[in-house]
Amino acid sequence: MKNKLLYFNLAIDDNDTSLGFAIKWIETIAQNYYQVDVVTLRKSSDVNFSQNINIYSANESKKRISKYVHLFKIVKQLTSENQYDRCFSHMSPISVVIASYYLKKYNIKTTLWFTHPGPKFGIKKIILYISLLLSEYIVTASKSSFPFKSKKVNVIGHAIDLERFKNNKKVFKLNKFVILSRISSSKDLELSIDSFLKSNFSEQTLDIIGGPLNESDEKYLKELTKKYDHPNINFLGKIKYIDLPKKLEEYDVHINSAKSGFFDKSVLETLSVEILNLYKNSDFNILFDGNELFNFNNSIELINKLNNLSSLSEDNLQIIFNNLQTKLEQNSISTLNKRLKNYL
Repeated sequence: MKNKLLYFNLAIDDNDTSLGFAIKWIETIAQNYYQVDVVTLRKSSDVNFSQNINIYSANESKKRISKYVHLFKIVKQLTSENQYDRCFSHMSPISVVIASYYLKKYNIKTTLWFTHPGPKFGIKKIILYISLLLSEYIVTASKSSFPFKSKKVNVIGHAIDLERFKNNKKVFKLNKFVILSRISSSKDLELSIDSFLKSNFSEQTLDIIGGPLNESDEKYLKELTKKYDHPNINFLGKIKYIDLPKKLEEYDVHINSAKSGFFDKSVLETLSVEILNLYKNSDFNILFDGNELFNFNNSIELINKLNNLSSLSEDNLQIIFNNLQTKLEQNSISTLNKRLKNYL
């Protein structure tokens, strides 16, 4: 077992639909260390972690700059009091940049996990690029899920708590549709909703599970609810992460219109619950041995592929999900430590 790990995290919130999964990451990686000190940018709930895990919050109630100053002070204290083997940053390049002085001072090598197409321009893109320069390794989920090309980038798959989402369907139907996603314009939810309403399934129900994370998302949500004031379109908001697997058992088809770069865990979670998936990001074709049966590029293709679902028999669907199991395991939290072995 290794000695000590400094761990940067976006949020400790077991109720958050999108970010709740990060808690399992901490617990899993901590199995390899005597002590793990987690510095999080937001702590919204109390979680009973193992005794070797310590949580330090940068205090969400403060303004952004003040929060970053607080994070800097926490890192200053922790690095002066502990001899860390390594630093791991989970989706938090800003933490790597802020802590860089003390990481360099104490010669603490950093591994950054980042799975997102990243900002197109501006200060956030600069911060991400600087974090790339500061890190020894970048680990990401798919070939398009890190926006910069570098020899430091290593594709290792995702890490989803698939056991939590395990389901064994006896009967496959095409009655109830779902979009599981953060409410953000970057996810192109309109493409999914518009196509659904133009498909042969428009008389069925489409539920949108997920919520906004910032003011821009809040504005987008208001626009969507106004635009899609429709009896078959339901915005359900956030659902507690712990309650999500049971809720997903209600659905038959999941639609994900996120572009290349978004190797969304929602696709993996819903596939594990044995929900059919239609997805825009072709990186997911690897789960189907390169088969593009469920991949679409635009609204016309999505409408056609929705309509073609009716041609799939229950035997076809059972074969599809049976063949998926090995590929899903390669994106399971249970194999994360094995895949991170060379980078942590």
